[in-house]
Amino acid sequence: MHYFLQLIKFSGDTPLKKLLFFVLFTLFGTFQALPQFNAKIMTYNVLNYPGTSGPERNPYFRTVISATDPDILVVGELIGMNGFVTFRDSVMKKISDDYTGGDFIDGPDTDHGIYFKSSMFEFISNVPIVTELRDISRFTIKSKTTADTLIIFGVHLKSSTGSQNAAQRAREVDSLRKVTKTLHPGANFIVLGDFNLYSANEAAYQKLTDQTQPGYFNDPLDMPGDWQDVPAYAPYHTQSPRKRSFGGGATGGLDDRFDLILMSSAVMEPGGITYIQNSYTSYGNDGNHLNDSINRPPNTAVGQVIADALHYAADHLPVFATFSFNSVVPVELTSFYGVRAEGGVSLHWATATETNNYGFGVERSKDGVKWSEKGFVPGGNNSLSPREYKFFDKSAESGKISYRLKQTDNDGTVNYSKTIEIEGSLPSGMNLQQNFPNPFNPSTKISFELPEAGRVQLKVFDIAGNEVASLIDGTMEGGTHEAEFVPTALSAGVYVYRLSWNGFSLSRKMLFLP
Repeated sequence: MHYFLQLIKFSGDTPLKKLLFFVLFTLFGTFQALPQFNAKIMTYNVLNYPGTSGPERNPYFRTVISATDPDILVVGELIGMNGFVTFRDSVMKKISDDYTGGDFIDGPDTDHGIYFKSSMFEFISNVPIVTELRDISRFTIKSKTTADTLIIFGVHLKSSTGSQNAAQRAREVDSLRKVTKTLHPGANFIVLGDFNLYSANEAAYQKLTDQTQPGYFNDPLDMPGDWQDVPAYAPYHTQSPRKRSFGGGATGGLDDRFDLILMSSAVMEPGGITYIQNSYTSYGNDGNHLNDSINRPPNTAVGQVIADALHYAADHLPVFATFSFNSVVPVELTSFYGVRAEGGVSLHWATATETNNYGFGVERSKDGVKWSEKGFVPGGNNSLSPREYKFFDKSAESGKISYRLKQTDNDGTVNYSKTIEIEGSLPSGMNLQQNFPNPFNPSTKISFELPEAGRVQLKVFDIAGNEVASLIDGTMEGGTHEAEFVPTALSAGVYVYRLSWNGFSLSRKMLFLP
């Protein structure tokens, strides 16, 4: 969410001109609505690339990636910078000049690289998460169309069966979950790669999907129990698409679900970046090749050329899923003002529309340099309707003070409003009397005093803060005044009446009897 704001100051023609009574931010620009688009994100273990067989396998990789046409591709088992650059130039760039790569970090053992369509996405960062075996890559990428930010964790967990290997996978996941627990509750993030998991009962999988801790992942597939050699799970097996060894790698035919894409709750829910249901695909797997080579005819999922390419390129199948990046709607902060009131400062602001708005932090400063947060008001997430907000700062001291709003998106992105200034304390001679009679029925009178001429509003609100009556709204002379309140079509109960004069306000409660 971003704001384009113009500052307008209203001070009034009084001796108190030095006081800033009322500040209003008026919108003069908004985001234009942009088309929604879908993006395919794919993970592919490319088997110790390039090794000695890289040039031989490049045509097969080009065939597979041209057919799948991923918008973002995370590649595993790259051998150093040479592997990253060679795959970029000999595979991705040969398919399209639009493909580019993000920053590559050469860590211990093999590493991940990320490639994406530069017309659609902007690369932000690559931060390694150190484990006892291989680094987990934390890629951050941003949509050029909607400005949504997606965090992609690339993993390659410890391989092989046995309790010790399973325990090591669990410890590697612990390193990942320490990071995801700290993410903003509405952050868009996914984890993908070669998990080397044999079952949903493994500790590593249980830790990834543990909903008792924040930052957990969701599996878009419902696959409880063991995964290996289970016919019902055959369409989602990814290793190995071959039964004979050549150029290294695993053999034995398709029988393991090693390659996965798991997603945060924000991605699984509508709004912002959203997983498109039933788009999860183990590419080339028609479910009819359990413990068999992917290219044994017939393959009802892909043609023979692609089946052969999958067979000869690597010992894993690629996995992809499609995600919707929702269009940006106009974002409008229509007002932000504050008034001195009895006991503190009353702040009010309003929005016309909101996109992924987690909420507003209210910050205060005495010098305009050092800011402290005085409270937080939850936002409306995605809203096309006007919304009003208010916050009362009981700790506001006398003298000039400044306020600003720290608006936070669901993905943790922060934007600040411009500041408003509130000076002084309630002026001498401003007073609001208790209504009389009170309690009352059918009517009551409200008396008040003004130190001098100025703009006056006297309004009545219910206990929920909804305005139910406007008794005075205009310019009045200084002195003592009185207004009568006759409730119309209102239920009995407690109401609040508020006097506003030149940016200062006072309020009291009254009781309307049945």
